[in-house]
Amino acid sequence: MRRALALAAVLLASASGAWAVGGDLSRTIGKALFERAWVSAPSSTLANDGLGPLFNARACAYCHQGLDRAISEVGGDGSFTQPGMILKLSDGEGRADAAYGAQLQTAAVSGVSPEGRLVMTPHGAEARDLAFGAFAPGTHAGVRAAPSLRGVGRIADIPDAAILAHVDPDDRDGDGVSGRANMIADSKGGQALGRFGLKSSGVTLTEQIETAFSLDLGMSTPGRTALAGDCVQDVCRAAPHGGTEDAPEIRHDLVAMLADYLASVPPPPAAGGDAEGTRLFASTGCASCHTPSLPDSSGGAVAAFSDLLLHDLGPGLDGGATEPGVLRTEWRTAPLWGISRALATRAGLLHDGRAKDVVAAVDLHGGEGEGARARFTALPEGERTALLRYVEGL
Repeated sequence: MRRALALAAVLLASASGAWAVGGDLSRTIGKALFERAWVSAPSSTLANDGLGPLFNARACAYCHQGLDRAISEVGGDGSFTQPGMILKLSDGEGRADAAYGAQLQTAAVSGVSPEGRLVMTPHGAEARDLAFGAFAPGTHAGVRAAPSLRGVGRIADIPDAAILAHVDPDDRDGDGVSGRANMIADSKGGQALGRFGLKSSGVTLTEQIETAFSLDLGMSTPGRTALAGDCVQDVCRAAPHGGTEDAPEIRHDLVAMLADYLASVPPPPAAGGDAEGTRLFASTGCASCHTPSLPDSSGGAVAAFSDLLLHDLGPGLDGGATEPGVLRTEWRTAPLWGISRALATRAGLLHDGRAKDVVAAVDLHGGEGEGARARFTALPEGERTALLRYVEGL
């Protein structure tokens, strides 16, 4: 009954024009939008169509199951056992592939062929059955795991100044860590601080949602008006769409209500006090990037265990594809809150889920993470066990 009421509210909102956002009803509608399975246009329900023509999932909840991180396990045929693992594409400067765009879409609406399949082999991820020929020369590919969305709204509560206070691009303190901010050009000719996404390229939660609609579901929004999403082929432009350039498939108020819902999702429960683990986390240098907490705008704290800055982690963490202005080996410090959930579900760690445990993830840290890795490796067995227990409990 509750789900039916939520869906009825969504249909009413879609039919009656802009809604005021904020409050319980806005979040209820946002949750329904998150869980909704979209369909291709034209359909009998205009509020429900516009999917594709190419896409990776029919619903946000398909990849972010239970709001948690995508599971990286692979079946016998090399396919991932659950949705949420995708293949990013770019050249060395972060420019999208000329034929396939920024992301390989592995599903399509009726009458259109998917761009290809993503499979894992002993040598890494491979794109197979490509519909438009080989990738352009110089295109790099890299697997990405859909992240956990728990607590994502709290990232937006951190003032820019609190993040920028940790910037040290020239490593003035000589600790080997030189985090930098990803400043994104805005529409007014200025710059805004990126904080969302694996490359800190997202400025706001709304922007992240609109990017996901475009890349993952092939649906247009006010900030991402391309009706064919990431597809650049004529077959996509000619396919039926659920909107126009002036009236996108997902209106601004629906995007805002989805943002309301995600912003209301609490972060994972805070870890209990562990004085020994806290001390070792700091003394090994883990806390230099995985800052245990940052202040929020109301005087509280956001205990995400990240400085939200970019760090170069060396060739072991070359992600293949990248984004404009960011090296292939640079990553936003991954928030560690909820790592216990990722380990419990066997989702895998790092940007592509390749590390099955904390030790494997640490072993891949080079560049700015090399000092912390060396200090971790050199710990006496008892202290190393204590530090692992602390991190695995976050």
